[in-house]
Amino acid sequence: MKKLLAIILTVFLCAGLFTSAFAAGPADLTIAIDADIDTLHPSDYSTTIEVNVLNQIFDTLIYMNPDGSEEPEPRIADSWEISEDGLTYTFNIRDGIKFHDGTPLTAEDAAFSLMMYKDSDYQSANVDGLDYAEAVDDHTVVCHLTNPYSPFLLGVSACHIASKAYHDSVSEDVFASQPVGCGPYQFVSHTNGSNVVLKAFDEYYGGAPSIKNVTFRVIPDTTTTAIALQTGEVDFAEIDSSNLVMLEFNPAVTIAEAPTSGFTFVSMNLEKEPFSNVLFRQAVNYAINREALVDICYDGKAEVNSNICAKTRFGYSDSQPQYNYDPEKAAALLAEAGIVTPYDLGSILVAEKYQKLAVVLQENLAAVGLNTTIRTEEFNTYIGSLTSGNYDLCALEMTLEGDTQQLALAFTSDWIGMANNARYSDAEMDDLFAQSAVETDTAKRAEIFDKIFTKAQNEAIYAVIANPEMLFAYNAKLQVPAFVLEGYYYVNQFSWQ
Repeated sequence: MKKLLAIILTVFLCAGLFTSAFAAGPADLTIAIDADIDTLHPSDYSTTIEVNVLNQIFDTLIYMNPDGSEEPEPRIADSWEISEDGLTYTFNIRDGIKFHDGTPLTAEDAAFSLMMYKDSDYQSANVDGLDYAEAVDDHTVVCHLTNPYSPFLLGVSACHIASKAYHDSVSEDVFASQPVGCGPYQFVSHTNGSNVVLKAFDEYYGGAPSIKNVTFRVIPDTTTTAIALQTGEVDFAEIDSSNLVMLEFNPAVTIAEAPTSGFTFVSMNLEKEPFSNVLFRQAVNYAINREALVDICYDGKAEVNSNICAKTRFGYSDSQPQYNYDPEKAAALLAEAGIVTPYDLGSILVAEKYQKLAVVLQENLAAVGLNTTIRTEEFNTYIGSLTSGNYDLCALEMTLEGDTQQLALAFTSDWIGMANNARYSDAEMDDLFAQSAVETDTAKRAEIFDKIFTKAQNEAIYAVIANPEMLFAYNAKLQVPAFVLEGYYYVNQFSWQ
């Protein structure tokens, strides 16, 4: 009945909107984003929103589908060779590529950018194994690895190539806030809390984009985004499943799903009591009703999975432990851990977008005697609190795209303060990920990952909940290619009919 009423309301609402909607011309595109960017540094970004903007401004040496299912395609590099020992990668830079300031792109820029990634506190995992990169001439950059690393090309395909000369001529703040790339769109402006504006780079080596002006508009509220899609104020957006009923019966809006390896999870600060106790962490895992949470928070548009490794990802196995909803077992484990309930557990830290998730978790924990409050922060403030360890529990969604090796960011000591939100440090886990990084035999690598995820589950390092589906909605007059893994998109591939 509730859904029927929502449908009727939507029909009446839309009836008055169709006449004014979709006035956008063939030169303009407005994309809704649910949080502002914090940086546009080509290698020091940390959010999906930032990478989606950066992917329009910068280009990469090669392109490779993030699921690794296809051979790499040329981009800035028109060809490449790999040495027989797997320690040397040589990329040949195509002629005639210009940065947005009109200067030519050379191998020196590519070498500089790859080393910038190597030194990044956020994205160095993309070039794991890289010792150094050098430009041997204007058109040839050579990467020297310390050890063979099978996903190296996949990582390189995510590395934005920036101008060394521009970097050296401006401050770090300017370099990160007024980016100069060689991609299909160039930076125009960023208004805090409002928008990021780009314009087409008509000298882009891949051809001038048909859409000339792109605005990323900050709209934190998902319902406001859904309404804006119907009025034509917004042309393209990632949407929340709760707004599907408002959009899926509107013939002027197209709904599309994107495959993702992302995961929704609860992170517990292992540097604090009682979260350092494995029995307590196991109790939290058993206390969560994942099926109900998926129904309530995702309208069923997510797959229950307590393993940080998605079921479609290399390294996952059904033999790895899963946590089911078992409040009695949770209560028994709490007693074994010495917890006397009711127990004040502190706060659940969330950004505004995860408020509903926090409410359900709060109820689940209260059912086993763990009382919490909810602490809500603006998204970028929230990220700062999370990475600094200024929290008790937090709830969020995260995607560590690329090869399964990227999940090292969530578990290894070097990434505490970045993607290792649990602040977990364990020498055996560090060593296992070090082994998987250099193992080139697929079967042996799968065995290492099996040990990693079995250990992660047994120690209940995180309380993973589900793999949510990624949903997009856009103007039906807009032509958009099929989405690849993680929902990456490139606006120069869009066009108006």
